[in-house]
Amino acid sequence: MASVLLLHPPLLLHDAFIDYPYLANLGTWQAAAGLRSAGHQVEVLDAFCLPTSGLLRERAGMIRLGAPLATFTGRLPSQAPDVVVFAASPWLIARPASAELARLCGVVAERWPQTPIVVADLDVGGQHVIAWDEAWLDEVGADFGLRYEADVTLPSLVALLASGGRPEARLVRGTPPEDLDALPLPAYDLVDMAAYQRFLGRVAQADHKREIFDLHPPLLAFKTSRGCAYSCGFCTATPWRRDGVEGKAWRSYSAERLAEHLRLVRDQLGVQRVVVLDELVNVKAGHFDGLLDGLEALDLRADFPNGMRADRLAEHQVRRLVGRTPVLSISAESSSERVANELIGKHFDREATERVARWCQEAELPLVVHWMIGTPGETRREIQDTLATAFHLYAGYGARPLLQFATPIRGTRLFTEVERRGLWVRREDRDIGPLFQGRAVIEDRESGWSAHELEVAKRVLEVKVETLQPRKVIMNTTYICNNQCVFCATGNRLPTHGEVAEQIAFMELRRSQGFDLIDFDGGEPTTNPNLFALLRKARELGYQQVNVTSNGRMLMLERNAEKVVRSGITNLLISLHGPNPAVHEAQVQSKGAFEQTIAGVRNSVGLCRKYGVGFGVNVTLTKTNFPVLMEYGELLVGLGVELCNIQFVTPFGRASAATQPDPALVAPAVKALIDRFGDKIRFQVINLPICYMDGYEHYCMGDLYKLERRMVFVSMEDVNLFDYLQSRRRHEGPCEDCLFKLGCEGFYYFPEEWNDEAAQRWGD
Repeated sequence: MASVLLLHPPLLLHDAFIDYPYLANLGTWQAAAGLRSAGHQVEVLDAFCLPTSGLLRERAGMIRLGAPLATFTGRLPSQAPDVVVFAASPWLIARPASAELARLCGVVAERWPQTPIVVADLDVGGQHVIAWDEAWLDEVGADFGLRYEADVTLPSLVALLASGGRPEARLVRGTPPEDLDALPLPAYDLVDMAAYQRFLGRVAQADHKREIFDLHPPLLAFKTSRGCAYSCGFCTATPWRRDGVEGKAWRSYSAERLAEHLRLVRDQLGVQRVVVLDELVNVKAGHFDGLLDGLEALDLRADFPNGMRADRLAEHQVRRLVGRTPVLSISAESSSERVANELIGKHFDREATERVARWCQEAELPLVVHWMIGTPGETRREIQDTLATAFHLYAGYGARPLLQFATPIRGTRLFTEVERRGLWVRREDRDIGPLFQGRAVIEDRESGWSAHELEVAKRVLEVKVETLQPRKVIMNTTYICNNQCVFCATGNRLPTHGEVAEQIAFMELRRSQGFDLIDFDGGEPTTNPNLFALLRKARELGYQQVNVTSNGRMLMLERNAEKVVRSGITNLLISLHGPNPAVHEAQVQSKGAFEQTIAGVRNSVGLCRKYGVGFGVNVTLTKTNFPVLMEYGELLVGLGVELCNIQFVTPFGRASAATQPDPALVAPAVKALIDRFGDKIRFQVINLPICYMDGYEHYCMGDLYKLERRMVFVSMEDVNLFDYLQSRRRHEGPCEDCLFKLGCEGFYYFPEEWNDEAAQRWGD
């Protein structure tokens, strides 16, 4: 028989990779066992099992798993093997990794010019298998390729090549094994398992943002089945079936074989946790129960990174997973049965997702639900409903949504349809890692949505989820103010300071509830003699951010400005509503206010930089000040301001329909301001419906954080800021199919003008 050198090379990855590349060597170990069982002499060189293996930062946006190329090639044996086999995986097909594989193949070919080089698919998990062909073999410099599951075919291919023979085709199609119990267990003894555990530990310590589960050792990748009984259009779980290869789609190990394998990894390898990489682990209830039996018998824990089917889970299985897995992961894809069943081919019971979410909440088992938007043929309303359902399950049951874009993978039905219909925005069929959760690459204009809208909608959901739990207190310390702003939301209240004891008690209550951000507002907070006592108390209580919002007039004196800046605050915002005395003072209705506020800004900018305090300005847009926004931007640049919050007027307090400008006119002016000064000033747009800011939606994302804010008035009335402002907003006409509806409560309206102006606007 032949001598085989089986190589699992280092992986050069895009920073935003998918799934579990740090466990890709499972297929290598399984192939080594199969080759050895067939009588071949096998040596394994695994880049993840070297003494110094880890996660290395490469050039911007890239990381390396394993070891530098020179370290790996330095470990090549001195004696020529009969055949060299490189372990292929989805992560090796991407262009950066392929370029390194080409260099490795070049080193091997130069060292052993007579030794055939084979690149073989080695089973890890079939979620994102990328089809490759002879052109890729030419690219990387390999002599032969073996596609699909290699267990049955690789030993005979190696024997043929070692004897001087050649297969009929350069690209061989592997035959999937029917009886998984007949396969040997992975050849753990052929690699340095202690070094591999150290590798996992180094990856865990790197705290890479793409980690989807805990990698702290000791742990091992593990498979209980292969393939999937379903054939979702976006998935590559059984790619060989689409290439005409015969075989059962889903095959599993017996409960007895699983128990044997689990006992080996626990007793001989010291592993207490397995990462189950099955494409779909709960296809059959009896098989999944058998796995749970084995885990319980040996007191082992398990992670399940690939989402299970909710409609294949029983309540007793969910309860058995409590304490056995840190999180349950299910794949729902869409809340629409039409999309799930007709477009994707999932054949799914949509009610099962909420049912499992309820079970998990009752059992206190964390749940992640995988959702997908952007399937060709999906309507805007269906996308909108999926987003709303994802948030509903999070708000109601704590089921954390993990949203991704429908991403075409070469070899899938989705890819074929996208190619046929020409739906690409940017065509990418190899470097797919950054796409799933990072960039939408297709759009269906016939169905009415663009890739850009999908990306904004995803971000809206993420921010809405992030801000569901309130964190910030906005405390109106006083209703007394030395300005009389025409749009003041609290200006029609009795001018008085708050009761400091009540305010401190409220701060203590909210801090005990986990609030860690606080804003002191008004009125004008610097008119309140108790302001500094409140600021000190906020820091003593441990609020991480302590902000003051002021009109800046009292800060015209440098000693006052320094006292505020050095009081322990983390951020100072000054309201400046115009670029000159005429415009600003028309808004604040106070003679001389402009010069005093400008002096306050000048003092505060320098002091905030000196003492490390964040600084910005607020401007509320009205009919009279938005036309001079360019002049306003020039003023801010001249003052050295680097943050500006642009606020659309809200219909509360003194504000009226006479104050509010038309948002359709405001939005172009705001966009022009950003275009001209966005490289010098960081802008945030508040209270303007997102749909008006097409192409600039990311400037509106801070507006969604109202959900996490509780506002307390001087009277100690406590409201959620989002709910408070929502009381004067409503969805109308264009909102019905808007993909941003989840994060936008519609258009502000003034009660006195709704029946006339708004009705005329929407034609109803």
